[in-house]
Amino acid sequence: MDREFKSKVDWWFQLILLIMALVTVLLFVNGGRPSEMIIMLLGTLLCVHMLLTTRYTITADGWLLAHCSFFPVKRIDIREITAIEVSAMPVSSYALSLDRLILYKGGQQWLLVSPQNKQEFVRLLRKFNPAIQIKDPIF
Repeated sequence: MDREFKSKVDWWFQLILLIMALVTVLLFVNGGRPSEMIIMLLGTLLCVHMLLTTRYTITADGWLLAHCSFFPVKRIDIREITAIEVSAMPVSSYALSLDRLILYKGGQQWLLVSPQNKQEFVRLLRKFNPAIQIKDPIF
């Protein structure tokens, strides 16, 4: 059976979404330029879509799928994951929180994720691949 983990969502993402929504409403109410209204509306909708769709699926046959909005689904055979490390790197990723895990593939950073339940997420990954190295104490 597949197991799904939603992304943890930090306060800063919620604040960005709130500000974007307020600016969008103000532009519509105050009669802003159409181009500004469209850009803000699309940006706000993208953030809402990211909030609703960012998740990580561990499949019953040993694959990890990372979903984030309209971006391509990232797939990896869990047996290819070599290590996991805690991170707070603020680089672009399939994560809505800075409370992140770096997944390594072949010794190289592959993806940053921020599952709500990191302990269970790592436990399930190690169920499929007990050789995954934990670089730092995660918990």
